[in-house]
Amino acid sequence: MAKFKEGDRVQVRAREVQGKEPQEGRYAPHLANATGAVLKIYSPQEIAVDLDLDSLPEPIRARHAEQQTRMHERWLNSLSEEARSRLTDDEKTFRLRYVALLAEDDLQLLKSGRATAPDAPPKRTARPTPEVLEKLEEQYLKTRKRRTP
Repeated sequence: MAKFKEGDRVQVRAREVQGKEPQEGRYAPHLANATGAVLKIYSPQEIAVDLDLDSLPEPIRARHAEQQTRMHERWLNSLSEEARSRLTDDEKTFRLRYVALLAEDDLQLLKSGRATAPDAPPKRTARPTPEVLEKLEEQYLKTRKRRTP
């Protein structure tokens, strides 16, 4: 029987690295004590956990914030001026998740249990890719051209 369910709040156990685990990507000691929510369970050895950014060590958090800023700027720059002006405030926000694949034995359930607690991160809808946005923009502009006399 599985120890965890999707949405469970978990913490990464702190333990000694064994053998070739870091090279094989089976344990990341720098993530010890980080907290997050279980996103998907593929197998007992592969559980995707959306880690809380504030629980990560400062150097990792800073690098993650830098990457998030770069990706956000690249996405905004890929849009036309008209498309950018039509974005809502919610669409302008950009949160890059920090997801890690971890083994069941390296996680422990937090007492708060399910991620439906008030401190749980809000559910995010999938963001359209730049290609999809470009096609939607083209469709929109074509409909506007038809309406113009």
